[in-house]
Amino acid sequence: MFIVAEGPGDLIFLSWLVNPNQDSLDQQVEQAYEELGGEIQSRNAILLSERIYGSVAASPRILQIRQAVLERRGWRVEVPPTCVEGKPFSPSGFAGVHAIVIQPASHPGCPVRYSGKTCGTKIRGNDAEYLYLADVGQLARAPFAGSPAEEARAALALAGRILEQENWSFHEVRRTWFYLDKILDWYGDFNAVRNQAFKQLGLLNGNPLTLVPASTGIQGRNALGGWCTLDLLAMKPVAGRPLEIKRLKNPKQNEATAYGSAFSRGLSIQTATSLYVFVSGTASIDEQGKTVHAGDFERQIRRTLENVEALLQAAGARLEDICQATAFVKNPNDVDRYLRIAGRLGIDEIPAVNTIADVCREDLLYELDATAVLPCSPLSHDSRK
Repeated sequence: MFIVAEGPGDLIFLSWLVNPNQDSLDQQVEQAYEELGGEIQSRNAILLSERIYGSVAASPRILQIRQAVLERRGWRVEVPPTCVEGKPFSPSGFAGVHAIVIQPASHPGCPVRYSGKTCGTKIRGNDAEYLYLADVGQLARAPFAGSPAEEARAALALAGRILEQENWSFHEVRRTWFYLDKILDWYGDFNAVRNQAFKQLGLLNGNPLTLVPASTGIQGRNALGGWCTLDLLAMKPVAGRPLEIKRLKNPKQNEATAYGSAFSRGLSIQTATSLYVFVSGTASIDEQGKTVHAGDFERQIRRTLENVEALLQAAGARLEDICQATAFVKNPNDVDRYLRIAGRLGIDEIPAVNTIADVCREDLLYELDATAVLPCSPLSHDSRK
């Protein structure tokens, strides 16, 4: 299923979701990139980000078919996609694709390079400036095998250097995605590394309104190996245009920073034309930061959905405004049950790539992250933050 979601602003969200009951891997991937490529080319849009979800074993074939379709279409893409596992519900090995593209603007996109390798894109849109970095962990990885924590530290440090090289900073990063191999073995170490890095950057300063990025931190092997996959999206104002950024609060949950995890539950970003809501990876966690409904899969899904809805409502959005999401089910044996529950709760109406992955705690059985977009009234004053 191919879904296009957009507001009146710069960003268009493209998702290709696998139907687990249809077609082979080759047919699915070819159809996905024919439709993705066709949409992007018909709009003369610029690809900002691309993330492929599927099994590591299927990744070489997925990339091979992707490249064949792009060459056939004459579509040149400089930034390589991020490939993460993301195990699919279907046996094909392919779970889906999330991409973000930008409408034509007065300034063309510019590739971001580090040590001769293209690792991202920056572009000035009509509403804001955008910079996206893809799989920074792969660039940071040493030729020798370091510890998971060392690799995460190197990835964050390198992301900071690349941002600085491009005259940006981590204070302008609005969304991060961390995919961590064997997450349950070292999530505490990862949090310690991220906390230290964010403190040094001034992002963790004790102020609950500080704009710490929204984030997903989930199990995910990288098709290229390693412990830590990091993608990030930064946004900053265009001169003379409003950009209002708020950290969202959920009365049903405490702040993740309260229990040592450095991310915002969600951020809202209002431009002159659109409201974007970035909801972090969200699970069945309560006001004290504790897991609730341990062992009860359906009640954890319901609590997760309540938490997501509360964050959306804090920004004036609803579930119907979600334009891109990823669902993570811990246990493969729960897949069929999840599909039935999702149908009852309306989650199957959300453009979500469904995957099988460990969540950051052993007793968490489900996680959902989401991005919403909706039109907004023009801001009446310059509220750049």
